Amino acid sequence: MRYRLIENSLNDVNNIQKTILLNRGINDYKTYLNLNDNYLHDYRLLKNIDEAVMTFIKHIECSNKIHILVDCDVDGYASASMMYRYIKSIDGNIPVSYSLHSGKQHGLSNEINIPIDAKLLIIPDAGTNDFEQCKVLKNKGMDIIILDHHLCDEGENPYAITVNNQICDYPNKNLCGAGIVYKFLQAIDDEMWNDYSDDYLDMVALANISDVMDMREFETRHLVNLGINKIRSKLFKALIEKQSYSMNDHINITTIQFYITPLLNAMIRVGDTDEKDLLFRAFIETDEVFKYKKRGTTDEVDEDIYTRAARLCTNAKSRQGKTVDKAVVEIHKLIDADQLYKNKVMFVNVTDVLASTLTGLAAIKLAEYYNRPCLLLRKQEDESNGILYGGSGRNFDDSPLDSFRDFLNDLNIFEFVNGHPSAFGFSIDRKNITRAIKTANEKLSDVDFTKYYNVDFELGYEELTIGFIKDICDLADMYGHGVKEPYVLIKYIPVNACDISIMGKTQNTWKVTDENGFAFIKFNCGDDDLIINTYKDLEETADVPVKYLNVIGKMSINNFKGILTPQIVVKDYEEVR
Repeated sequence: MRYRLIENSLNDVNNIQKTILLNRGINDYKTYLNLNDNYLHDYRLLKNIDEAVMTFIKHIECSNKIHILVDCDVDGYASASMMYRYIKSIDGNIPVSYSLHSGKQHGLSNEINIPIDAKLLIIPDAGTNDFEQCKVLKNKGMDIIILDHHLCDEGENPYAITVNNQICDYPNKNLCGAGIVYKFLQAIDDEMWNDYSDDYLDMVALANISDVMDMREFETRHLVNLGINKIRSKLFKALIEKQSYSMNDHINITTIQFYITPLLNAMIRVGDTDEKDLLFRAFIETDEVFKYKKRGTTDEVDEDIYTRAARLCTNAKSRQGKTVDKAVVEIHKLIDADQLYKNKVMFVNVTDVLASTLTGLAAIKLAEYYNRPCLLLRKQEDESNGILYGGSGRNFDDSPLDSFRDFLNDLNIFEFVNGHPSAFGFSIDRKNITRAIKTANEKLSDVDFTKYYNVDFELGYEELTIGFIKDICDLADMYGHGVKEPYVLIKYIPVNACDISIMGKTQNTWKVTDENGFAFIKFNCGDDDLIINTYKDLEETADVPVKYLNVIGKMSINNFKGILTPQIVVKDYEEVR
């Protein structure tokens, strides 16, 4: 078990909020806990926004056809739906159409067809680097507005009006596509004397959470807070209702990230064309009603589009999980057969094993399992400059490599590596793969990828109190990307045989309930787990000496039939000898 007390940790159990936020680099923690509109930046700081607004209004006033490209993730769907609904709020008669991707493509990919009668194309959450595609459309007389947050590979696109927080002096670089669309709508509001933009703050929140934006950014966090407290979207409400049990009827960043975003992502990844179109129609609130026959019944009932979309998203999540789990078993065989885990970065060819839409999900499972940064590669079409392999890269949680993306870019071997620091897409020429593996091994030769935990608090078992656990659990609404829930190290915990329960369908979970009412529980234990192997087949009368454990875990309150139990969810532990 490897851990380190965070370098600047106060280890102050009497000021838990302060300790956690300072440990995450939020020095002005009092302000962070009391954000207001003063921390929202002026949309005028976004380059080209005035030109974009004037172009948009020109087409609105002429009632020209407007086409919206819906990018293939939650941010893409949310930001495109904001734009669509806003246009219809101005004038319901303005012709608006949209395009959806068939797979996991982004931006103006080859399979996207833009209607020739559209006079304005709006691309939310994508398009910054689509120079050639924009050139073709511009030469046909089409105006193009890009509302994006992705990094620009080259200079500014001369064929489109690009509003992007990454290519100007806008202070907040941690704002997703829906955030840029929101700023654009604010600017239109001011110019046209409207008051619609705040109606979509819930979509801004959903998109920033789903796109894993850094919640330490004051503006982003405040926008998310506003959106969560002002949920109006009928689809968003239906998804929350569908997941109310799992969410324990509590809406915050964490519950949205774990129980809403995965449903939407699953539909966007594995849903068929009709299902994805239905999902977007639910986003833009078409208020359709369908006939539906529930399983085990003979009568049809009315089902609104929002309930239907939530149900289909749940089904897609189930299908996706089964497909990924099956593929991961096969990928494990490939990795183990060639001992790919011995490389500092695992390069795995999954061309015939896994669909391109699911490589990211499989990569994170493998990265976490092997404690190795992982690249899953799929052979792409032959290019004039060679055979390219592309796919998804993922880093594991608490990795000593802060930015896996930047590390690969610095190798100067890949065609591109674009995305988030720990989750991204890439492309590499086949002839460069061996060199990339070798170079990564050399540069990371001194890096130990054995799992370690950054610990906020370290205390002895006798110092553990119900109040301490409750104080941490009461901060659940504060956590998000960049503001991780804290790990706590608890030392020298006595474990008696009579306190142990071995649970679960496969007997791979153990629970210790001590005389003080604390429960320590570890899920999904491996075959080599000390507690499982010591106590699983133990006779009740067996005389087993008391074991003492050091435990790293997260604090929780377990609610079982109204009975509340302070509980530590164990992530790792060791016996103290």
